[in-house]
Amino acid sequence: MSINTNTAAMSALQVLNQTTDQLSKTQNAVSTGKSVSSASDSPAIYAISQTMNSQISALSGVSTGLQFAGQVLSTASSQAGSISTVLSSMSETVTNAANNGEDQDTLNTQLSSYLSQIDVATSNSTFQGVNLLSGSTSSSVKYTQISAAQDINGNLFTLNGADATSTGLGLQGLSTDMKGVTIDTSAVTALASSGATATTLTLKNLSSADSTNATASNPAITTSFVLDSKPGDTTDGAATSVGAAIASGLTETSTSVAVNKDGTLTIADATSKKASDGTTTYSLTNGDTITAKADASGNMTYSAAKVGDLDTNGNAKVLTQVVDVNVSNASTTKTTSDQLSTLVTALGNAGFGAQMANDGKLTIAGGNLDAADATATTGASVNLTGTTGAATVATTSGTDVVQLAVSGAINKMSRISSSIGVASNTVTQLQTSNSTLSDALTTGVGALTDADLAAESAKLTSLQTKQQLAIQSLSIANSQSSNIMSLSRG
Repeated sequence: MSINTNTAAMSALQVLNQTTDQLSKTQNAVSTGKSVSSASDSPAIYAISQTMNSQISALSGVSTGLQFAGQVLSTASSQAGSISTVLSSMSETVTNAANNGEDQDTLNTQLSSYLSQIDVATSNSTFQGVNLLSGSTSSSVKYTQISAAQDINGNLFTLNGADATSTGLGLQGLSTDMKGVTIDTSAVTALASSGATATTLTLKNLSSADSTNATASNPAITTSFVLDSKPGDTTDGAATSVGAAIASGLTETSTSVAVNKDGTLTIADATSKKASDGTTTYSLTNGDTITAKADASGNMTYSAAKVGDLDTNGNAKVLTQVVDVNVSNASTTKTTSDQLSTLVTALGNAGFGAQMANDGKLTIAGGNLDAADATATTGASVNLTGTTGAATVATTSGTDVVQLAVSGAINKMSRISSSIGVASNTVTQLQTSNSTLSDALTTGVGALTDADLAAESAKLTSLQTKQQLAIQSLSIANSQSSNIMSLSRG
């Protein structure tokens, strides 16, 4: 025995310290429910869990944005349904008036009421400053599109809004006095369909006659339908009809605009960005913009806006629209009749009411068409060029024209509603995917860091017993010096 070095006490103290340390960790695991709650518990697992937790937090932000987008879409969808109902009632009213010989003043009063209902519905589709049906910003509408993160990598879901106001649907001044246009194509024997000589139908809306006073809510729009060969077969350079028509709507008309085989554009000093709805926006260095999107038939529609024709909110007041109507390709040559039929479809996709009669007369209405000036000797609002054989243009009016305009508006509204519906489904799918991923990450973090409370509780009881035994062992070891004193007394 030695009173200077108490080996037994040292051993007992070491065991006691180790037991106390283990007991502290076990108590922490029981109280926090985690086996790894700090970097000191397991540096590698802690680092992994922190990364996963940050991803979970990011997904929470993504979920919030998608929920907002969902509410915007739900509001727009509800009001779009209301507008479609109004348009259906309008069509029924016009048909009944035509069949029953209703007084025109009475009919026009009803039509005016319907237009007001449409505009009220578009105004009511605003949700937290976002309106997908207004077509332009205002004091109450800050945004006409929605963008929301669809994942934690920063990729965005973007949907551009549409103009579903009465003007946006091409129903400006709808009444029995509305002018439509008829184009007699019976004398046309051939339509050019390539290069600079391609047949082009150009339509100007009512605001085009006074473009200096146009507004974003009632813009001056010139729409050119270019009967062209399919983009997959040719490349339209700047000198051809499509590229030249687009360039005519830019500040610098000499700007080279090349239409590629896939419908994309090549423009010097321009950047492009594609939205989730398929719209590609080209931003030129001088501030001009061009948007490109395929219509329901796959024809590319381009819309050019000059920077000088934007209002203070960046909304376009003057637009040049070009529709590249695919009427032929290298292996198939369509007849003139088939080409005109394709043109009628393209007109419908653009929001016009168009109908081809058996006698070759093409009637066009709606789209806020300035048909009253269709036969002007200079600056005519309707032009059909590039045909072999004359095409006679004349104006028309009456309930048939009104019904055709309403039909064009119904078709346009159907496409708007469809776009919103597709976007709603997409957002719902993104929300589901986001939630599933978040749950998977949460489960993964739990598997890495959560404690087995049943095992930890049993271990806690064991360590508490072990600690008591260690204390007793240390007490016995420390009492050995007293035994030496007993020997001395003996």
